[in-house]
Parts: sequence; C-alpha cells; structure tokens
Amino acid sequence: MKKLNFTSVFYLFAFLFVTSFGYSQRMINANEVTSQFLKETFDNAFIEVTEVKDTYIKVKDVFNMYLDIDKNQRYVAISSTYNLVDGTSPAKALALMNKINAEVALIKVYYNQNSNSITYYYYFWTDGGFTQKSLISAFRLYKSALTLTLEKDTERLIK
Repeated sequence: MKKLNFTSVFYLFAFLFVTSFGYSQRMINANEVTSQFLKETFDNAFIEVTEVKDTYIKVKDVFNMYLDIDKNQRYVAISSTYNLVDGTSPAKALALMNKINAEVALIKVYYNQNSNSITYYYYFWTDGGFTQKSLISAFRLYKSALTLTLEKDTERLIK
C-alpha cells in the first residue's frame, strides 16, 4: 500500500478548497422572490415554465404544478389540484385524503367537495434566505410525493 506524503495531501486539500468556491450557491433573500426570479430558476433547471403571472408561475414536469408567492414573501407554496373520478363519495374522498396525509410526508392534501377535487400543498419557506438549489430540490421532492400519492390511491379515485 502506497502512503501519501504531506505535500501530496496538502495539494489535494488546497485543490478541493479552491474548486469549492466555484460551486457555492448565493443566498437569496425573501424579498428577491418574484415570478420572474422563479421563472429564471426553473428555466435554468430545465423545467418547463408554462405560465408566468405577477404572483405565481405554472410549471410542467410530468405534472402541472403552481408556485405561488406569499404576499409577505415568507414562503412559496407549491400546489397541484386534481379532479376525482365522477361519483366519488365524500366519504371515499376523505378517506383517501386522510390516508395520503398520514402516509406521505412533505405535502398536505385538502378535499373540496364542491369541485370533487383534491389539492396538494407544500410550503417552501423563503424567510431567512435560501438557495436556488434548495428550491429546486424541494420542488423535486414535492414531485416525488405526488407520484407516491398515486400509489396510495388503490381505488383509482384521482383522475
């Protein structure tokens, strides 16, 4: 087994230290969050932005998802709404909602009886600062959670 001498180890750590600066992320302040900022962030992550409004953007990455900016810029709410199969009883819809809320971390599901739909929410907190990478990572986790909810829907109530 070959031993590394002190000079080799020093140069290795120096190289890692210098190159790490090129990959650092800038801390984003909550007051910098605008729909244009979100659009640029998702465009840079190669995620399709399909709609841009003053207070939200809509993206498509397998699912259609909305990113709404809190009026006080404390968080960005990631959400999706899906209709349930016609004839789904409120009892079955509530049972599905409760099952998803109990078994799938990260998201919260709400049932709307008037529109026979469920809405998923995740709140990404921007208050105190964040990085664009952390926002995209949270978005991808949200998408994974949506996929997992389809597995929990054993009666196929979600359209």
